[in-house]
Amino acid sequence: MALKADSEVSIALATGVLAYGSYQMALPTVADIRSVEKNNSDIQGAERVAAWVSATLVSGIALITKSPSVFVVGGAVVIAASWMTRHADQVDTVSKRAASFVPAPAMGPEGVAGDEVVTSQSASVTPIYGVAV
Repeated sequence: MALKADSEVSIALATGVLAYGSYQMALPTVADIRSVEKNNSDIQGAERVAAWVSATLVSGIALITKSPSVFVVGGAVVIAASWMTRHADQVDTVSKRAASFVPAPAMGPEGVAGDEVVTSQSASVTPIYGVAV
């Protein structure tokens, strides 16, 4: 028993809305996720719960309706919402950019740590206190 085209599209869109709603219920907004430190374990755990709940809803409705359209639309919403959340969790609060695969240089108290030391870093400087009139 196949669904009619108009009801299949309606059910597919409603399934997408349910999947999106489960992300909205389980997680804070993307703007709030971007404002906390990256790799937040609470955000990552909540995202996994939302992904499992959404995937279960989409799969259940797709199996009941026996419609591939429901599965495709709902699955696309789950993937998009999961990607948005994971990307927002990787944004650095200082640079306001997502982390890259290229490692950042090691930073020490004097700046970049490495073999090359700038002379201004190694020279001892005596502070001069006073006011010029």
